[in-house]
Amino acid sequence: MDRTSWIGVIACVALLFGWSWYSTKEAARIAAEQEEARKNAPPAEVVTPETPEKASNTAVAGKPETVVTAPDPNAVQVEEITLSNDTAVFHLTNQGASIQTVELNNHERALESEEGLITINRTAKHGIGTLSPSAGQFDQTIWTVVSKDASQVTFATDTPDKLHIEKTFSLPAGSADPYEIALAVSIRNDTGTPIQTGKRYLYAGAAAPLHLNEWSMQIGFYWMDGTDFESKNVDHFGGKKILGFFGKDKIPHDDFTIESAQWAGVNDQFFTTLIKPEEPYEAALWASRYPVVVEDNEAESEKKKMNAAEAAFGLPDIAMNPGDTNTLRYSIYAGPKEYSRLADFGDERRRVMNYDQIPIFGWLFGWAIKPIASILIWGLVHLKGLVGNFGIAIILITILIRLLIWPVYAKSARSMKRMSKLTPKMQKLRDKYKDDPQRMNQETMKLYKDYGVNPLGGCLPMFIQLPVFLSFYRMLWSAVELRHESFLWVTDLSMPDTLFEIAGLPINPLPILMALTTFVQMAITPKTGDKTQQMIFMLMPFIFLFICYNFAAALSLYWTTSNAFSILQTWLMNKMPDVELKKKQGSGKKGFFAKLQEQAEAQQKAKASGGSGGGKSSSAAPSGPGSRTKMPGEKGDRHTKGKKKKR
Repeated sequence: MDRTSWIGVIACVALLFGWSWYSTKEAARIAAEQEEARKNAPPAEVVTPETPEKASNTAVAGKPETVVTAPDPNAVQVEEITLSNDTAVFHLTNQGASIQTVELNNHERALESEEGLITINRTAKHGIGTLSPSAGQFDQTIWTVVSKDASQVTFATDTPDKLHIEKTFSLPAGSADPYEIALAVSIRNDTGTPIQTGKRYLYAGAAAPLHLNEWSMQIGFYWMDGTDFESKNVDHFGGKKILGFFGKDKIPHDDFTIESAQWAGVNDQFFTTLIKPEEPYEAALWASRYPVVVEDNEAESEKKKMNAAEAAFGLPDIAMNPGDTNTLRYSIYAGPKEYSRLADFGDERRRVMNYDQIPIFGWLFGWAIKPIASILIWGLVHLKGLVGNFGIAIILITILIRLLIWPVYAKSARSMKRMSKLTPKMQKLRDKYKDDPQRMNQETMKLYKDYGVNPLGGCLPMFIQLPVFLSFYRMLWSAVELRHESFLWVTDLSMPDTLFEIAGLPINPLPILMALTTFVQMAITPKTGDKTQQMIFMLMPFIFLFICYNFAAALSLYWTTSNAFSILQTWLMNKMPDVELKKKQGSGKKGFFAKLQEQAEAQQKAKASGGSGGGKSSSAAPSGPGSRTKMPGEKGDRHTKGKKKKR
């Protein structure tokens, strides 16, 4: 790349950062408008137990529109019931007959134990399993507690449109996953006439950010339609249009139908709630978002526009005769996004990890990131079991990766050494053909061919490491296994390793070490290109420092370890005998650059031929009466042709 190309690259990077800043500012403005509109909007009409006659007026004969139920005068008190095992505590309520929250015994809210345990659905006003007629509307009636024991509870209600509904929540038995609870929904037609049960949803709960550094891309909803996995983050509801395209209109919520609903749910960075029917069916889904306060910091939460995602899974619209009873069975998972745990379910639930969802590079390297990230987390967990610490496991797996690509790196280092020796010759070509770029490129490719140098050889290790780095990055994005795991001064490998702050700026040692080792690595690497290119390469460590400063400490540890290994490897390569730059002996097989050169020469000849008139040599033209030898371009040619046409 010449100087102009590098200027273009720098301009593109600057535009990328500028666009990111503008998008963030615009998203904040739109979110503020939405919040203002929400505050100024008239309150939604909610049917309460005190107005049962209004609820019955909303039902249409033969097909009820809502599931709001009439109150039972014998069960007017809200009652809380707890089902628990050694791993999770499910807090249920008879208001809406649902799971209000789920406490995870093995996951603390923060490193300070007094802050309590992680609580699933902690910010939602409605419980998981609450019936919902449409987005934003929920059943708030008080259900009767029919029966309860240590592992099961049954709620019941009679709706104004004469449907008897029961919900039974049961803890798993035997070897079932402890974060899963079973739900059976039984519907009986007491109307005396055939009906359709209509549109109803089961609320899947809400997922909210755990900390102020959590990105909006890590919070959202997802679903599995047959063999296709899809997901949307909370920014899905705050779209914008620029110049009439590039985006979507603002939407308060989204609802759609999927043909074969395997499962669906919501998730944050480390935890998820998932509803799975006993058998797949065509189901409607709705999803939305709402603002939340994170870490009790209202000002920062408002500034960063922190939002929670919520969703609901549609029940089938069932045709029922009088007296018929239909029972729908579901399993509800409310727990950590542990890859091995989700994979053990055997229903593709591991795809909730969504490893190929990564900014910019996901569409390019997603096919590689997904399997590599799966292998990396599997390897980390097993290595941690052997060495007892995730930090040591990261160092070991990094060294293993670098050993695997050692041959590629060694070949690259030799290629870069030969390139550095060609630099003076290439500079002469630039000076000689500075006014003829095409000729300069031809001579440069000829130079590569003569000396058997591949200019892309030095970049090969970077292209190989990039998917690995992105896989590490994406895996650590949602690796709950690393949460609250310590190493040296790092107290939480899933968060930045901040030691203290200076004037509000957090001091994170690992990213600084990463930048320094990257700088040393580039300093001892053989130099290629002109001074401008070399200067840009030396600035790259500081650019990466800016980009990665607040990344998880585990990622910085991986990169720093990889740099340290590269420094050692480069030092060893520099100790080896210097490569000799000599012209390559010809062979029958043409290389890539030889073919490029031939194509360039052919194009040059075609261009030169077309510019000279494109005809055959005039000396070969026949002579005869009325003809004479003409010089190329002579005007008499056209005059003669004109006479022939007249004849």
